[in-house]
Amino acid sequence: MKKLFVFLMAAMLGCTSVMAQQERSDHWSDHRNTISISGGYVSAFYLGKSLFAWIPAAAGHGREWKYYGNYGLQYMYQVKWWFRSGVKANWEMDTYERYENNKPEAAKVGRTTNHTMSLVATMQFTYLNFPHVQLYSGLDLGVGAYLAHSTYLDETKSPTNNVSWLPAFNITPIGVAFGCWDFFGYIETNLGYEAFAKAGIGFHF
Repeated sequence: MKKLFVFLMAAMLGCTSVMAQQERSDHWSDHRNTISISGGYVSAFYLGKSLFAWIPAAAGHGREWKYYGNYGLQYMYQVKWWFRSGVKANWEMDTYERYENNKPEAAKVGRTTNHTMSLVATMQFTYLNFPHVQLYSGLDLGVGAYLAHSTYLDETKSPTNNVSWLPAFNITPIGVAFGCWDFFGYIETNLGYEAFAKAGIGFHF
């Protein structure tokens, strides 16, 4: 995540330097399509799901939790200067080791890997639009899938996969995009399937 933030700042400074040397001639209507990627830390869905997972974990069924991040890919189409719509794909992952009970000497029985995926339609509304900075909010609705993949140290037991299909949603209270119009970075706060704190890069074409 630190490398991503450094890259975003470098992109912003580089774009500002270029824009200072040449007159801006492009317009949002000439670059309506946007593709971007992002990464962040801990979604509201993850915290809610973990609350139920911690109940058996507290009884000694799971330990050594590891979180691997929340990542996204999105495509947007600029309908008006203040409104864009599109589609987002999102993925989040964590793992934990399972034990027989909560005693310190308990034997490990296996590992569970959790994947949370979503595909949503998205709408974003820009309410401040400056040459190098835009502020916006958004709403996403779609479908999500939660996959729990469990493996066992006992080779006589086959791996198991439990899949749950759920409605997916996300609210972006505030997002900030900065840099060139063609190439930009952005940071967001989210409530839903995307990370509470998220940063990304993208380009308009």
